[in-house]
Amino acid sequence: MKFIKKFFTKRREAKVLSSWNDFRFPSDILKPNSVGVFASDDISEVWAAVYMAKALQDAYPGIPVHFTAHESVNELAGFLPWTPEMHTYSTDSGVIEPEFPENVLVFTSLPGVDFVRFIERNNPIACVSSQDHTAVNIRIRTSTETIPISVHGIMNVLKMKIDENWKPSVPRVLSEKASAILSPVSHRTLPYILATEAASAIFEKKRAEVPLKIVVVDGKSSHIPPDTSVGIIAAMVAGASAVATTRRDLWIHARAMGVPVIGLDRKHTFTGWGSEPATGDTQFLEQWATLIRRGW
Repeated sequence: MKFIKKFFTKRREAKVLSSWNDFRFPSDILKPNSVGVFASDDISEVWAAVYMAKALQDAYPGIPVHFTAHESVNELAGFLPWTPEMHTYSTDSGVIEPEFPENVLVFTSLPGVDFVRFIERNNPIACVSSQDHTAVNIRIRTSTETIPISVHGIMNVLKMKIDENWKPSVPRVLSEKASAILSPVSHRTLPYILATEAASAIFEKKRAEVPLKIVVVDGKSSHIPPDTSVGIIAAMVAGASAVATTRRDLWIHARAMGVPVIGLDRKHTFTGWGSEPATGDTQFLEQWATLIRRGW
């Protein structure tokens, strides 16, 4: 199966490389008809796309921004200050609803595994990224691959003015749904620390100082439904005073929205958003103590 998958991936890559439209530089970058971003169902990719979409709105005022994402994570586009032209897909990243228009200049910070299929089937005028990738034909080198700094770097190289201090904001509808789960009677939440069950267990075992109520987001003791959507989970992260997590998605949510967070990352997967998560319990508790002293 791996051989077959690799074979078809190579064929798709070759097709992409041979089928780019005629591209005029620099006019097609400076004055495109429309621009777009793409994200798979990976949390890091979709938050990177959110930052890129905001940068494109700043850089190309009045030009449509097409936002393509997997249907399971498209709620996160709602954290933008305006509604982009939305496109979603389910199993096949080449089959977009509604259809992707022609001659779009596509930008991506994190071109993942679904990106080749998207480019192959939707044929944009070009693709811009700071990363080396088969489906990227305009690579812009930046000083770092850390998000959102790499997004800012792409725009700075292109001499585009953007708001580098912008942070995503929670849509009211998602905030209200999060409050209804966290406080089902009053729908008004007091300050809380959002934590995974494993992180909370470390605090309890080591008798760590915990100055606020802990809301456990997973496990048997949590009253948060396991099928809670990614947008509502992100809203819960945004509403927390701090986050303590052993889960990659919560770490990335918090880093993307500027929420104080410590993470225990035994498998070294909490990458791409700056800061260094702990790799063991002792370091995790040390980072927690530092966060409490610093405050939020």
